[in-house]
Amino acid sequence: MPAKTPNKPAPKSTSKPATAAERKAQRRAARNPPPGWKDPLAPQQPLVGGRWLIYSILGVVALAALCAYLTLCLLFYQGQWQIVFHPSRTVTTTPASIGLKYDAIDFDYTNTGTAQLTGWWIPADPTSSPITSAARTLLFLHDGQGSLADSAEELKTLHSVGLNIFAFDYRGFGQSMNTHPSETRVYEDADAAWNYLTDIRHLDPRSIVIYGTGLGATIAAETALRHRQSPALNLEHPAPPALSLIAADERTSAIPIRWLFRDRFEIDPKLDKLGIELRQPTQAIVLAGKLSPSPEIVRQENPNPSGPRFLLFLGPKPVADPHYLPTLKDFVASLER
Repeated sequence: MPAKTPNKPAPKSTSKPATAAERKAQRRAARNPPPGWKDPLAPQQPLVGGRWLIYSILGVVALAALCAYLTLCLLFYQGQWQIVFHPSRTVTTTPASIGLKYDAIDFDYTNTGTAQLTGWWIPADPTSSPITSAARTLLFLHDGQGSLADSAEELKTLHSVGLNIFAFDYRGFGQSMNTHPSETRVYEDADAAWNYLTDIRHLDPRSIVIYGTGLGATIAAETALRHRQSPALNLEHPAPPALSLIAADERTSAIPIRWLFRDRFEIDPKLDKLGIELRQPTQAIVLAGKLSPSPEIVRQENPNPSGPRFLLFLGPKPVADPHYLPTLKDFVASLER
């Protein structure tokens, strides 16, 4: 076994015991701390006053409410197109489904070779069309609801007048490019359709009759403004300005829609620029978007030599009016006079 080492004695402290004077000085220092020293155990002043706390809570609530309001405005701004347009990507009916010959057209190609727009070219029936009307083409602009398939029956009715018909879906509708439609884009799409007829099919611009229904009536008026060579503008039950419809909804009263809303589709200024004057009560019916109590047909020879001849159909179902087709046929025939 290893030998035990003897315990060494603890070293003696070399410090001298405090004298009475030193102890007295230490007690005096404890009673009188140095300047700037704070006793952590002493009672403290409250860090936050009650009034300040209330104001802070109210400020946070106000900031949260402001953020919520701005978010609501942003959502309205980004989603406003859904208030005006109601597109469908489904095309269940074609002219062939209702006994019409047609060609499916892809046009308005991008730099990558992708067609942005699709449409139907429905040639006039040479056996049932006068030579003069068969030389004319009707550019059809639908109402921004559903897709072109929803206008197939109306296109059949218009085809019976004896015209070539070119109808297409705006971007965001049917088989055209899948993007959100807007007022600017549908005007561009109508321009592309006009350019297709004049540049690709080499049609005489003076042979193109512009026809718009519902929201498409405003698009047709804008197209007539941009392409003054068109001899005629036909509008079927024009939609009222979109802003007036939204402003009439009480749910939008808390939103500055006049600042945020951009797709306004105001038809009245466009007609004024074209030299087309609507008299009362027709103007009130058009601007308010109310259904005419009975079918109404307004035909006007434009006093502006550079403006198109004008034909307006009002009523819940103009195509059901027995005067609709005879008036339209006579109107087209008058373009040759």
